[in-house]
Amino acid sequence: MNRQLTRLAGTFAGLVLAVSVAMPALAAGTDAAHSGARSAPSSDLGRSRCLDVRLAVRTDQTVAHLKAFGLCEVDRRLATIDRLQGAIGNADVLTDDHAAALRKILADSESGLKALRAEIADDTTVPELTEDIRRIFSEYRIYALVTRQVVLVRADDRVDAAAARLTHASEQLTAAIERAAGNGKDVTEAQGHLDAMLAAISAAKSEVAGDAAAVLAQTPTTWNTGAAKPILDAARASISAAHTDLRTALTEARAVMAALR
Repeated sequence: MNRQLTRLAGTFAGLVLAVSVAMPALAAGTDAAHSGARSAPSSDLGRSRCLDVRLAVRTDQTVAHLKAFGLCEVDRRLATIDRLQGAIGNADVLTDDHAAALRKILADSESGLKALRAEIADDTTVPELTEDIRRIFSEYRIYALVTRQVVLVRADDRVDAAAARLTHASEQLTAAIERAAGNGKDVTEAQGHLDAMLAAISAAKSEVAGDAAAVLAQTPTTWNTGAAKPILDAARASISAAHTDLRTALTEARAVMAALR
C-alpha cells in the first residue's frame, strides 16, 4: 500500500500544476490574452501607441491627422490579432473545434480591418475619415470582445483538461480504496473524501458547460446592443467558480491519500 501511495503522490505532483494553470488571467485587457503569444513589447499594442496622433486629432482635425490616427488604430488591432493567433497556436490545451472557431473570428476580423485600412488610406475628406474611424471601434471590437473570447475559451478548455486529469486520478484512488478495504482497512473516511472530490470535479465541469459556445457566438453587433457583455461576464465568473472547485477536488484527493496511510 505504501508503494501504491508513493506512485499516486507522483501523479498528484502533476495535478497540482494542472490545477494551478487551469485559470489564466481573465482581465479584459489585451495583455491577459498574450500569454504564449508571439513576442513583442506589450506597450506596442496599448493605447499609448497611437497617443501622439490621437492628441493631434484633438488639437486639429485635419485630413492628415485623422488619416494618421485611423491607420495607427487599425495597425494596432492587426498587431493584436497577430498576437492572439500566436496565443491560440501555443495554447497548452485548446480543443480543435474551439481553436478553429477562434481562428475564424481572427481571420474575419483581420480581413475586414485590412479592407477598412485601404478605405481610410483612400479617404480625402474629414467626414469620410470620421465615419471610417468610427467603424474601427464599432464593427470589430478587438479589445472589448475578441481578445476576451480568446482568453475565456482558453480558460474554459483548461478547466476541462484539469477536470479530466483529476477524474483519472479519482479512478486510481478508487482502486486504492478497494485494495485497502480488501486488506481489512476501514476506508470510510477515505471514501468520504473521494465522494467530495468527485462532487467538486462535477461542479467544476458544470460551471463551464456550454460557456465556450456562448462566448464564441458573440459578435461586435451583440456587443454593441449590450447582449454580449453579460454573457462574457458570466463566463468569467463561472471560470472563477470552477477554479475554486478544482482546488477543492485536489484538496480532497490529498485527504484520500492521507486517510489511506
